[in-house]
Amino acid sequence: MPEDMHQHGHSHHHGAWTAEQLKRLQHPDREQWMPRGPVMAAINAPFGGRVADVGAGLGWLTFPLAVAVGQSGRVLAIDPSEQGISSIRERADREGLSQIETLVAAAESTGLPDDYLDRIVWHTMYHDVHDRRKAIREMLRILKSGATWIIVDWEKEDTDMGPPQEVRMSPDEVTQEVTQAGFRVVDRWKAGPVTWGITAEKP
Repeated sequence: MPEDMHQHGHSHHHGAWTAEQLKRLQHPDREQWMPRGPVMAAINAPFGGRVADVGAGLGWLTFPLAVAVGQSGRVLAIDPSEQGISSIRERADREGLSQIETLVAAAESTGLPDDYLDRIVWHTMYHDVHDRRKAIREMLRILKSGATWIIVDWEKEDTDMGPPQEVRMSPDEVTQEVTQAGFRVVDRWKAGPVTWGITAEKP
């Protein structure tokens, strides 16, 4: 796959979100068109486990995951946006959720140890990762064997919200990329009205 496949000049947020975009992400209607339930069920975060929310934004999944893993677990909120990460950090401190760790980093290089995580989730960010091949290898490295990576992204069709259709990816395309890198796709599911989900396992 050519490295520049993803460079067709769309600018809808590579890297850091602005405060304005982050606010939009928190919109109360979001739960209707992007329900958390099916995603949380697919992640199935183990109590006491280590889960990474990569591309955490403002922590839309980070906080429910923190409840799921409990005080003895760890949720790593990882995002290139310092604004988003400091907002998660402040809220975690305020709510006494010491199980949340924050990390300003890109998916391509998290700096985490090998075979470290029980779960990874990427929510609506796969299509937007700069160097996907490198990021997929990184996910393979930091997951434990038998652990799962949950990928949710936009259906490849025109919707009222979300990125332009031409940058979206189908579950087939994503399945092919992660399988080529060494993952096993163990489940495909409907994440919500405008999103699909894939569960990939590290052998």
